[in-house]
Amino acid sequence: MTNHWIDIQNSDCILIMGSNAAENHPISFKYVNKAMENGAKLISVDPRFTRTSSKADIYAPLRSGTDIAFLGGMIKYILDNDLIHKEYVAQYTNGPFLVNENFKFEDGVFSGYNPETRSYDKSTWSFQTDDNGVPKTDRSLEDPNCVFQLLKKHFSRYTTDVVSRITGTPEKSLLEIYKTYGATGAAGKAGTIMYAMGWTQHTVGVQNIRTMAIIQLLLGNMGVAGGGVNALRGESNVQGSTDHCLLWHIWPGYLKTPRSSDTSLSVYNEHYTPVSHDPKSANWWANYPKYSVSLLKSFFGDAATKENDFGYDWMPRVDDGKHYSWLDLFDEMYKGNFKGFFAWGQNPACSGANSGKTRQALSKLDWMVNVNLFDNETGSFWKGPGVDPKATQTEVFMLPASAFVEKEGSITNSGRWMQWRYRGPMPMGNSRPDGDIILELGEKIKAI
Repeated sequence: MTNHWIDIQNSDCILIMGSNAAENHPISFKYVNKAMENGAKLISVDPRFTRTSSKADIYAPLRSGTDIAFLGGMIKYILDNDLIHKEYVAQYTNGPFLVNENFKFEDGVFSGYNPETRSYDKSTWSFQTDDNGVPKTDRSLEDPNCVFQLLKKHFSRYTTDVVSRITGTPEKSLLEIYKTYGATGAAGKAGTIMYAMGWTQHTVGVQNIRTMAIIQLLLGNMGVAGGGVNALRGESNVQGSTDHCLLWHIWPGYLKTPRSSDTSLSVYNEHYTPVSHDPKSANWWANYPKYSVSLLKSFFGDAATKENDFGYDWMPRVDDGKHYSWLDLFDEMYKGNFKGFFAWGQNPACSGANSGKTRQALSKLDWMVNVNLFDNETGSFWKGPGVDPKATQTEVFMLPASAFVEKEGSITNSGRWMQWRYRGPMPMGNSRPDGDIILELGEKIKAI
């Protein structure tokens, strides 16, 4: 989230897509109601007519998975009607940056595409730079090679007729929403977007959110009260995991996870630092080596020295060409390449994108440990539809974990406040805090 939930009450227009906030995030909707009491408009765009839709001033249906087309039409409407916050776009976005003159987009394909390898050579996607490696700009936003003009050209195809045929949303509804939301930002009003897994749980989830981010940047709805791009988290510390980069492919600070071929700190830094090493460059990542050393020092303290590469060799690496995301892991499990699995505080048999495939994958394990508050679809996957218990070899263990009120620790809530939560009642029965369980497991492994 870029803004706190409380700040939603300052919005003049709220667009909710990919979320049923009224039902699934009622605390957030408390502040939507406050904004509406102050005259804000609420727009609900959803394939279903939800409880959120019933509260909205404007509701529009769309076909599932067509969000980018819907938002692309809004971008075209904003550009065609000159609704952008020009000063913001020119001074605080990459809109004025000049792109390589050889960059092209034709017939749905960007320049540099190799049909044989089905991959891109991205060399033409770079910015034009001066002798110091600083991107050249045109603050007037008129140069045909600036990002703004290329954006305008790219989205010129998204007419309301085309968007309506793709999304199934009536043109009248599209125009009403585009006009209402387009009246924020440059018009001196604030508009915000609220989304949840209805956007993120797609193969194009990142592009969904980036498209909305383009709208907010064009309108100048970033960095203002009542604005922003706000993800409604399923639980508080999801925001913490985002801020601290607890994902397989990144270190904290959005540094890259080393690959096995990154044999030393210098090789690693060279791999991920842009061509221009000038620290005065406008490219944030020109100082990548400083960020990586700073992180390693924070991890290892005085033990991190220049002589030992600041402890770089103590960090784990991932194999070249391998991916370890949710879908990749369960795909490998489905192929029989896993022996065991810890399902820790999650329910993949229910929340996975393809629950049938997920349950089949679980049935091919030798063992699985379900660490949770209570039995769930994952712990009892062998009872589920499409699974034959007699053909399932997986031995399932249940480790009861304590509920959040029975343990203490730090979290980063949806408003990005770091907080310490104190324990209330003691854990019940044989349940234990997750930290205690994993600590003892680690001690057992070290003793082997």
